[in-house]
Formats: sequence, C-alpha cells, structure tokens
Amino acid sequence: MKNRTILTLGIAESVSALGDWITMMSIFALLVFRGDGGVAQSSGIFLAGLLPTLPASLAAGWLCDRYDRKYLMIGSLILSGLIVSGLIFTENLILIYALLALQAVSVSLMTPARASILPDILPKEELTRANAFLQQLSSLVKIGAPILAGGILAVMSPHQAIILDVVTFFLAAVLLTRLPKLPPRQMAASKPISAEVSAEQKSTPPARNLLRGNARLQMVYITGFLCILVLISFDVLSAVYFRDVLLTGEQYMGMAIGLIGVGTLISTILLMRRKEQSDPWRDVITGIILLGIIPAALSLGNFITDVAILRIIVLAACLLGGVGNGFVHVQMVTLLQTLAPAGMLGRASGMFQSVMVGGQLIGLVLTPLLVPGLLTMTSFFMVAAACLAGVIFWITVQLKRTRSSQVGLLDTPIISEPRIG
Repeated sequence: MKNRTILTLGIAESVSALGDWITMMSIFALLVFRGDGGVAQSSGIFLAGLLPTLPASLAAGWLCDRYDRKYLMIGSLILSGLIVSGLIFTENLILIYALLALQAVSVSLMTPARASILPDILPKEELTRANAFLQQLSSLVKIGAPILAGGILAVMSPHQAIILDVVTFFLAAVLLTRLPKLPPRQMAASKPISAEVSAEQKSTPPARNLLRGNARLQMVYITGFLCILVLISFDVLSAVYFRDVLLTGEQYMGMAIGLIGVGTLISTILLMRRKEQSDPWRDVITGIILLGIIPAALSLGNFITDVAILRIIVLAACLLGGVGNGFVHVQMVTLLQTLAPAGMLGRASGMFQSVMVGGQLIGLVLTPLLVPGLLTMTSFFMVAAACLAGVIFWITVQLKRTRSSQVGLLDTPIISEPRIG
C-alpha cells in the first residue's frame, strides 16, 4: 500500500505539473515572447501566483492537520482546473493576474498535504528515498514539459494550449481518488493506542512555539528563505535574458529549463541509490554550490561577447545547477519532516511554504527595482552568485555552533507513531 500511495501521489502531481508548465509557457508567450512585455510583466506573472500563497499556505497546513488529506488534495485540483479555465477566454493582463492568484490559493494545499503524508506511511530512514523518488518524477516533467510546451505553442495558440492544463487538473483529481483515506494523525490512531497519541498531543507545542528552541529547524527555514530569495531572480529575468543577451526565444528557454530537470534527475538517482544514510546538510551545502554555477554563468555576459559560446556555457550551468537543485530540494524536505514535531507537520510544512513564498516575493519586488535601473542583468547575476556563497558560509558557521550543543544532525527524537496502512 505504501508504494502504491507514493506512486499515485507522484503520477498525479506529474500530470498536474505538466499542465502547469504548458500554461506558464503560454502566458509567457502571450505577454513576453509575442508581446512587448519586459521585466515588470515577467515579475508580475510570478507575483500573481505567489502573493496569495503566503497566507494561504498557513491555512493549508492547519487544514492538513485536521482533515483527510486525500479529499483536500482532490478538491484543490478540481477547483484549480475550474479557475485556470478562465485563462482560455482572456488576454487582459489584470484578469490573467487575478486568475493566477486564485489558482495559487487553490493549489496551496498540495505541498503541505504531501509532506505530511510521507512520515505517516514510511519509517524515518526511508524518507530521503521517497522524497527523491517524487522529485525524480518532477524532474522528468521539467525535462519534457517545457520542450513539449514549446512544440505545442508552435502549432496551437496560447489559449488553446491552456485547455490542456485544465484537462490535466481533472485527470490528476481522478487519479487521487485511488488513494486510501489519509486522515490527520489525531484521527488515524486506533483506540488501543489512543493514550499514546494523547501523550504526544500534550507534548506537541503550539504553532507559535514551533521554532522556539529548535535551532536546526530554524536553519531549515532560514536556509530555504535565503536560497529562494537569490534564485528567484533567475525565474524573473530568464525570459528577458534569453531574448536580449542570448538572442533566443521560448524554445531555448525550454531547453535550459529542461536541462535543469535533467540535472535534478541525476541527483535524485544518486540519492535513491545510496546504501547508507548521509548527513543531509552536507548535501544541502553541495547543492547550493552547484546552484551558484547558474548565476555565475549568466554573469559571464559581461566578459564573453561570442553569443554562441555563452549559450553553451549557460546550458552546461543549467545542467550542473539542476544537480544542486535536486540535492537541496530533497534534503530540505527530509530535514523538515524529521525535525518538525510529528503532530503538527502539516502546519510546519505550510509555514515552510510561506517562508519560501516570502523569499520569492521579496526577490520579485527587488529584482525589477534593481534591474535595469541600478544594475545590468549580468552584473546582477554576479551579485547573486556571491550571495549564495555567503549562504554557504552562514550554514557552515551555524552547523559548527549546533554541533557544539547537539550530538549529530539527524538524531532529533521522533515520537513513535502508528502508520496509516
């Protein structure tokens, strides 16, 4: 049952993500590649999809700790499909932003629901492999979806392509109906062990104290915030960078994103094939180093005038950065699942999603203010690479401090829980 549940979750997420990529590329085609949009419009697309997620993720985490997560996810996908269908009939910029915002609220349930399900059905030592498997499926989508979207947009209008996204939402919802019931932990316990669950509930701190006294969990949130704050600039500036610096269009952008997916796939394969557990923080540091290669390569536009050579360098950087992305994403989720209090993992996951969204929002606001007013795109990416080096230094210092007061990085006691199924 465990493998079937994970496989069903992964396939449903992959189907939905495929449609999301088609819609995102369609919107970029409408506003940037086939229009006269620039950094402000590119930033606005991401801003509309992120701003509502900041409060919605907190509410989503609360719901995941109280209601059956199977039905929450199914309802989320159906509602998202209905909202996205509105994009088929409009080219109005404000209306597009409004629909993206509503859809962001509806899908905010998916991440905390999935993160809180895995520790219920798997032992702690299998979480990294399970997270790596789900990220592997996501990487396969990232490899093929942008290229597929580019091909679809070559023969269909953006509005026609969005219809495919609507279909994928409903198909994913149908797939999730095959899951067993996934009630919250308080309801999953059977009567003979209700006293044990009651003891855990008494020991579980209130939400406001989630991070108090848990230095390593604090590091997870801060590291995620700092990394996404720097890396969101790639999402904001990539379309304009490819158009103005590399002199290419959506097909090349799709290829670059696809290579990031290939790199992420490679890293997830490495994590799944490991026979022994390793320190996830070591993987996080390695991942950030590799991720920093992307902004470093993009900054070379200051020095390399041969566009053909620069294109090759950028593609290679995307591949290596993708490897880093896989290490960081998988192990950050694993750390969250092992360090957060067991009875409130939904809220912890929702809060983490809000923290990540907060970093993205700050980056979305700052990037168009800095580029091109104060910095060129290439100079901005040079600063971004230096900032990621600063994040690595901060993590290293914090790990030394926590090691002095805590034995090991993976020995946080996890209260024994009955597993669903």
